[in-house]
Amino acid sequence: MSIELHCPGCQKLIRAPDNAGGRQGKCPYCERRVYIPMPEEDIELFKIAEPDETEREMEERLKRESAAYAAGVAHSAGPVPESAERVGGDAVRPPQPPGEVVNVAGEVEAYLLAMRDSELDKADHAAANLKRAGQKAKDYIEGLMLDEMPPEFEGVPPPVMKGFLKSLLGRL
Repeated sequence: MSIELHCPGCQKLIRAPDNAGGRQGKCPYCERRVYIPMPEEDIELFKIAEPDETEREMEERLKRESAAYAAGVAHSAGPVPESAERVGGDAVRPPQPPGEVVNVAGEVEAYLLAMRDSELDKADHAAANLKRAGQKAKDYIEGLMLDEMPPEFEGVPPPVMKGFLKSLLGRL
């Protein structure tokens, strides 16, 4: 049996022997180089592996552990000082030590809005401020990235926002 195909150059029907499948040949009419496909009976189908449930379960466990750790850190700090700032719900931000104060949440929001509006100078300024906050800024951004329901910014779809956060984290 032979392999039949049409030349992509002159559109004429070409018959090639079975053993030519998977190789290049020349069209006998226009001499254009032509790829000769494998005969269908020689093509092996690849089996798709079943999804690994253990990996999916591990991801879910890690998400639960991360949320539990974050909740434990927030509650393990002991009594809340009067100077602490309420962030939302029961979450509390401890008071800043004396010296330079960086509003991490405000700077992250400024960065995201500047990126949304293509104001790169403002985004650079916010990133520079966050760099001075150090590990605190990194922890805050990583927490936002882990959040399945990230805060919404008008006109910024969640996947784009996560991309902005990832690029910001890379700059710190």
